[in-house]
Amino acid sequence: KYLGVDNADVAKDLGVSADAPAPESRAAAEAAYAAVKEEEPALEVILKQAPEAQMVGFFIGEQEFVVPTMAMQEVIRYTPPVRLPMAPPNVAGVINLRGKVTPVVILRKLLDVRNKPLEGDGFFIICRRRGLQLGFLIERVHTMYRVPQKNMDWGVESQLGISAEIDFISGIMKSEDGSRLMGIISVDRIVEHILRY
Repeated sequence: KYLGVDNADVAKDLGVSADAPAPESRAAAEAAYAAVKEEEPALEVILKQAPEAQMVGFFIGEQEFVVPTMAMQEVIRYTPPVRLPMAPPNVAGVINLRGKVTPVVILRKLLDVRNKPLEGDGFFIICRRRGLQLGFLIERVHTMYRVPQKNMDWGVESQLGISAEIDFISGIMKSEDGSRLMGIISVDRIVEHILRY
């Protein structure tokens, strides 16, 4: 209920008029979202089929992660979010982004990164998937990468024995010289996780 939803976008995804009546129950709303989910392929599926992908690198402490640009809308400077009662601990609150209420996820808590935080307030990476908009609180933006498929390793959870239901890393990206490894953030899995609340 805290996700910023653009009714026109959702209506378009569902193939109905934006003036159509709202779902009468939570079950009806979840069924409508599931229908959209079935029609739109998962971001990981698209990335696995592409010969290369564009990623934006960012830091949480000393650890670098990447997020696919296909899911990104923009990067903005930190502004204090409004804390919501009963929100999960990894949700910092919501921000007003050009009139749209946008929930903010604290990636440090969600990914259980325990190294020392960098100084400063940080940034928000704003992502959109299936008509839903949310922000990821990060500490520092690094650079943009153009990554060939051979430098991306998928199915990390099966290799490491981690359950896909609780893992928010969909793969590992290797730097061009092979000296560094970066986790590829699964925006779809984070959206699914937030929707459970």
